[in-house]
Amino acid sequence: MKFSTSKTIVAALVLSAALGESKAAAQSLVPDIKDGPLGSTFWDDIPTRVPDDAKRGQIYWATERSDAPEGSKGWNVIYATEGADGGLTYVSGEIYLPTESATQSRQLVLWNHETVGMQDSCAPSRRSLVNLVDTWGIRIPALKELLKKGFVVVASDYQGLGTPGATAYLNGSAQARASLDAVRFAQDFPGANVGPRFATYGWSQGGQTSLWLAHLQESYAPELQLLGVGAIAPAARHWDLTEYDLTTTGGGGYYISGMVGLHVGHPELKLRDVLSVDGLEMLESLSAGCWAIVEQTKGKPTTVFANQEGLKPGKPWRELLEEYDAFLPVKNVPFVFFQGDKDDAVPAELTRKVAKDLCEQGVTVDYRESKGLDHVSIVPAAVAALPDWFEERFKGSVSKSACP
Repeated sequence: MKFSTSKTIVAALVLSAALGESKAAAQSLVPDIKDGPLGSTFWDDIPTRVPDDAKRGQIYWATERSDAPEGSKGWNVIYATEGADGGLTYVSGEIYLPTESATQSRQLVLWNHETVGMQDSCAPSRRSLVNLVDTWGIRIPALKELLKKGFVVVASDYQGLGTPGATAYLNGSAQARASLDAVRFAQDFPGANVGPRFATYGWSQGGQTSLWLAHLQESYAPELQLLGVGAIAPAARHWDLTEYDLTTTGGGGYYISGMVGLHVGHPELKLRDVLSVDGLEMLESLSAGCWAIVEQTKGKPTTVFANQEGLKPGKPWRELLEEYDAFLPVKNVPFVFFQGDKDDAVPAELTRKVAKDLCEQGVTVDYRESKGLDHVSIVPAAVAALPDWFEERFKGSVSKSACP
């Protein structure tokens, strides 16, 4: 499943503030950064318009979280980025720093989150960090291990998730810009003490974001230096996943969500051209809870919710899907893939295809496929390997390659 947590679990974990209001207080960082309010107003009461002279990555306000791992501090941050329509918008994100003072520049790792739902309340930064029901024990995989190694970890909620505006779900190019601007705000965050070098990783939807980030970094944020990319069961290509979802009885919610997310910024397209009457009637479920649309379409063929006429070659929607799959070429940095052979959300053959295409481009690809693991159980395997893999990238070590 591309949505990684059940509706019941998320209902227990989503917090209106994610800050522990009875315990945490706003804490001034520097005079140039405004203290954000506690509670849901932190995300809700932000301007709908970003000043024309604002820089991408510029912080609007920040407030400290109360649930950072031992030996670290964390903050929620509102910052400026580029929206799906190309205009400036505000988005939310997080940053975690080791409390031990740094004698030299720290190393920076960017996390790109998985599918979490499309309601604002589903945004990662609005949720508790400690997720006791997940087998890896925390909402950002490997966060504790990375902080113990002295890394700074930053993350974005992406456009429209958590903050006002439509959620541009699975819009890889837009979400990559939001993530790159999170790296930018980390450059100026008090106490972070990071330089332009960074590595990134993401799971499922976030794996797609990571691939797009590697495609756009040199043109969108040339002052930054990407060192390596970790992709955990990446939902890489829209068209491949659309074709696959149409063969399943569990992909209806993802198909509908994906089309709605891609529709953001494209008012010239009509959802009725890719959604059937049954699919259009499901749209209200997107606002009924993070996982409502998945639950309500479960067990029904995805074809019930699709208008496949609009997906034929040459049709506007098909051209858009293929446009959003154009993340190659990517920057020539090492990649590592983690994939389970029992994954029924992003099948292993789709990830193998992406790895093969990267190899043919001349990129170093370390492809690790695990027997018996699925879309969720592959995450602990990545957690066990990624901190050391990132450390090697910052040291300049040569990454092993699975390319022929």
